[in-house]
Amino acid sequence: MIQILTFVRSLFQAPQGVEIRYQRYYVATNSIYVLAGLIHFTFIFFFWIVGAYEMAIFNLGSVLWFVFTIWINRKKYLFTSLYLCFSEVFLHALTATYFFGWGAGYQYYMMLFATGIFLLPPGRNFLKFGSIVVGCLLFASTYYYSMNYPPIYIWSPNFLALINVSNIIFSTLFHAGFAYYFTLAANIAEDSLERENKAQTAFFQNISHELRTPLTLISGPSESALQRNEGLNPSEVKVIVNQGRRLTRLVNQLLDLQKITSGRMELRKSPILLGDFLSLVSENFLAYVKRKNINFELVLEETPLYVHADPEQLDKCIFNYLSNAIKFTETGGNIRLSLKQKDGDAMISVVDTGIGMNESQMKRLFSRFGISEASLTREQEGTGLGLALVKELVELHGGKVGVESELGKGSHFYFSLPLLKNVPESEISGWKETKYHLFQHEYIPDASNSQINEIKPNTKKRSTKLLVVEDNPDLRSYLGSILTRAGYHVFVAKDGEEGLNTVITEKPDLVITDLMMPKLSGLDLIKEIRKKEEFHSLPVILLTAKADATTRKELHGEGADLYLSKPFLESELLSVIRNALRLMEKEFYFKEELARGIRIQKKLLPDPKFDRSLIDVKLEFIPSDGIAGDYYSVQSLGNGKTFIFLADVSGHGFSAGMISALLHFSLQLPNVSKENPSACLKQINSYLFGNTAGLFVTAVAVTIDSHSKTFLWAKAGHEDIYIGNQTEITPLIGKGKPLGILPEWEGTNLEMKFKKGEKLFLFSDGIFDVRSDDQFLFREKGFLDWAKDPNQWKEENALTSLLYMAKQFQKSEHFEDDVTLLSIEFLND
Repeated sequence: MIQILTFVRSLFQAPQGVEIRYQRYYVATNSIYVLAGLIHFTFIFFFWIVGAYEMAIFNLGSVLWFVFTIWINRKKYLFTSLYLCFSEVFLHALTATYFFGWGAGYQYYMMLFATGIFLLPPGRNFLKFGSIVVGCLLFASTYYYSMNYPPIYIWSPNFLALINVSNIIFSTLFHAGFAYYFTLAANIAEDSLERENKAQTAFFQNISHELRTPLTLISGPSESALQRNEGLNPSEVKVIVNQGRRLTRLVNQLLDLQKITSGRMELRKSPILLGDFLSLVSENFLAYVKRKNINFELVLEETPLYVHADPEQLDKCIFNYLSNAIKFTETGGNIRLSLKQKDGDAMISVVDTGIGMNESQMKRLFSRFGISEASLTREQEGTGLGLALVKELVELHGGKVGVESELGKGSHFYFSLPLLKNVPESEISGWKETKYHLFQHEYIPDASNSQINEIKPNTKKRSTKLLVVEDNPDLRSYLGSILTRAGYHVFVAKDGEEGLNTVITEKPDLVITDLMMPKLSGLDLIKEIRKKEEFHSLPVILLTAKADATTRKELHGEGADLYLSKPFLESELLSVIRNALRLMEKEFYFKEELARGIRIQKKLLPDPKFDRSLIDVKLEFIPSDGIAGDYYSVQSLGNGKTFIFLADVSGHGFSAGMISALLHFSLQLPNVSKENPSACLKQINSYLFGNTAGLFVTAVAVTIDSHSKTFLWAKAGHEDIYIGNQTEITPLIGKGKPLGILPEWEGTNLEMKFKKGEKLFLFSDGIFDVRSDDQFLFREKGFLDWAKDPNQWKEENALTSLLYMAKQFQKSEHFEDDVTLLSIEFLND
């Protein structure tokens, strides 16, 4: 029963090995052929019952015709099956017209049109056009024939109505089925195509990574030796040979898969005693597992087992299984290579205690793009070709592959080969004569230490600490040796997680990191580094095999200062490092200068000095860039008078800070009349004009006389000041151009009386220019809400409340402009 259901299900699927772009056409045509065959099968009984034996026999022929068409289609002859479908539809239309009249065959014209228009793949426009033309000719010719010759069967109108109803039902079912299956096939094909595209993209990214890393390790030492006019040392030769073998193996895998796909793979089979063969394989892997401190066990069947296989290809299969086990098994783990007989086959198994896999990973494990990860945090290097090659080679030998795994506990890979019995000893020695050519595998390098100490740093240079984060041991060691020879103090880490810990503990001056690494990718490492304030400006150089414009944009967007595409030269790497360190030194210098400027400005900004029995002053001062362009002053003048000054310099940073320093020194001059606000502003303008380098200053000056309970004020292009009484806040509007623009400043004093308990507010424009996500200004919404609520502005913490509302409004703690808020409460009776 299961086999029958499997066969039925296969009728609605594309044949194996069909290109993705053609899959939906195979699924749709198969589905239509099956549906049409079933409908014609029911018509056999219908026509037999009503006595139309010729049509019953003809429908039987149609069923057989569609069975043959399905068989042709499953053999991947899509267009041949469509030609057969056209022929059947054409003949059926003629036959239906001949026996029952023109109306009985109209649905076949529709079938011909639909098949030609929708089922034919792109690129066959001639056939599409031809099917439509033939359909039209058939439509006209059968209509003409029916008008001149009566049909064979002439039945009562009721019976003809029944025939037409059956035709309508048949046509409806056909077109409904056609629409459903074609849509379903299109969706399935699109999903498959999307998955395949993602897998192929990841595969080619990994191929690029796998090619560029060995090329770096081959070209780098070679170019360096040429520049130094020296020979390669033994360790460099060892790395180059190792990486050359690695490239050769990768290219051979690609070529082998291509040969298998094109049917050109030739197997040189000979009888092999598997016990001896596996013993030699295990001997060649002992050095690898010892280096990683892995327990290795070989378990063989006591009975000699022979297979008829190509020793070179069999060696590739076992090597792939064992090398994967070593890659994914941590130090101290276990690997077992075993051979046993099962169900008349030889079963070769590799069991490890590695990281294991989940079910979704195992489903596509043996496909060519199965284990190509699109993620930048691949657990190990690799392209995914090895296991795909194992499957193809084992199946060429008549065997099967399989895997069992549990995430976090390990994996069990196995494959079976048909046993060969009664083989003379003399016939099994052929492969041993060529064993020198077997087991010539990629060398598995030693793990690099966390710190490079082979070459003493150049003590003449400052001990600059560099961190190299790279998962490839050879490249990690190569980079460490280059940088140590250049006089740097070098730390190395084997993955992003270890790299992040090293950044925190060792605080390097620069980080060089690979992009694709296990546990934490290069991009994720940069994100984690940038989250920490102390490492916000730490230079990071990213090594990547992905050099396209999209990747470069993403790298810079995530905080990578510089990047190097593999392969790169030693001189290129050192040049990029020097530039990054030079930029870091400049940034360090600017930070020091900024810190000095901030300290100087803090000393220049005077503490508010006022008679606390007359007024109460509250101040909030938040510079946006450390050095502010805002300046304030609160100064008691004696005789119950207090001078208040608030200015805002256009621009930010050092230039604005220097102008605010000019304001400070101008206000300290003895001839500045602080009891007359407009005269004060005029005198300050005379000092600023021509000395602001194109910047200007907005300001407001207020002189409070507590004895007369009045205050004078003048404004130079500044924000309005506000007076708050018992019930409301009112803006006080004044006129006056900004300072530093014209040689002569013109403005007038305005006078205002106050009462005890009222408040005067002075604000810089930084608070008003705060914007929300939808680009509304704070002055239009949040500030008005604050001003309308006496419970807000009459409180002692009114300014703190206003700042909190502004931060909530912009959803950020940082202000884009300097913010200065002053409130003066009048206390005297």
